Amino acid sequence: MNRRAFLRMTFGLGSMAALAAACGGQQAPAPASESSPTTAPAQPALAKSINWYNWGEYIAESVLEKFKQEFGVTVNVDVYGSNEEMEAKFKAGGNPGYDLITPSDYMVAKMIASDMLEKINFNNVPNFALVDDAYKNTYFDPTNEYSVAYNQGATPFVYDKTRLPEPITHWRQVMEWPDSLRGKLGLLDDIRETMAMALRVLGYSGNTENPEEINAARDALIALKRRANFTLTDSPSIRASLVAGDLFGALAYTTDYIQGKRENPNLVAVLPDPMSTIWQDNLCIPKGARNKETAEAFINFLCRPDIAAENANEIGMGTPVKAALQQGLIDADLASDPVVYPNVEAMRDKLEYLRKGSPKMDELYQRAFDEVKSA
Repeated sequence: MNRRAFLRMTFGLGSMAALAAACGGQQAPAPASESSPTTAPAQPALAKSINWYNWGEYIAESVLEKFKQEFGVTVNVDVYGSNEEMEAKFKAGGNPGYDLITPSDYMVAKMIASDMLEKINFNNVPNFALVDDAYKNTYFDPTNEYSVAYNQGATPFVYDKTRLPEPITHWRQVMEWPDSLRGKLGLLDDIRETMAMALRVLGYSGNTENPEEINAARDALIALKRRANFTLTDSPSIRASLVAGDLFGALAYTTDYIQGKRENPNLVAVLPDPMSTIWQDNLCIPKGARNKETAEAFINFLCRPDIAAENANEIGMGTPVKAALQQGLIDADLASDPVVYPNVEAMRDKLEYLRKGSPKMDELYQRAFDEVKSA
């Protein structure tokens, strides 16, 4: 695939224009040259370390080492397995000591509404200009004050092609998992992702607020659990189980697929009919961060094309940094993979974001999912 064909596959890649929108009451920086990455402007004094609460295996160690070498700052990383786990830690008693977090799109909206995020000073993040416009002014941060896109992709079904009797093309095949493969199905311990799978098979939106529809999805998942004895677990465990053959198929994140495929070439990933999740994970600064400017310097570093490409290639993700794509820095196997870089234009009616709902809606989903877990 040539470069032009690849660029058509990405999320609406368009020409980079000067940022004119004000961010956090400050004028956003003018675009930096795509041919020469920039670094953060001189800081009065960067902290010796920052603490990042991140998804597991979601940053290349080499990138952390380069940041330490260039800036003298150590990035300490703690990990979580779901957006809800991360949110709960902050709700329990405020910021427990983190300077940076990586919430998904709908969780950014929830945390903004709950006044849990700091506005980013984009004067400290000039490389934000190198992020594709398709990932700015989003539904969850329409004024681009609280977040910077970190990774993007979709949530596929991943399976071992040598273990299943037929290719997976529809989520109904997952919900009708064969009795002969009992105990070999994995689902994410993620309220919205797993509930959405069942809702879509029933013909509903993954964002429904209808209690009857949510309860119908709950009942379908409980029936599936009793018949298929599926494993409900976190991302790293799902990948390890797929590689080892303990699971033959699983609802999984893109990183599970790419990293797992490197160990087991028989793994394939698909975005089944009728609908799959599209998502964007983001760099945000939580309220109470002690080292905000240093966190902003690190965000700027992650948006540098060479660094964004190194990170995306290592962890197996799609980067929103357009310049990294334009400069041909992304590994060809990732660039050509429709799960890592879905053709959103062609799949417009088959992809949806899982959006934030009302507190009442969140409670409905939580209660339904708790019943699935306890069944």
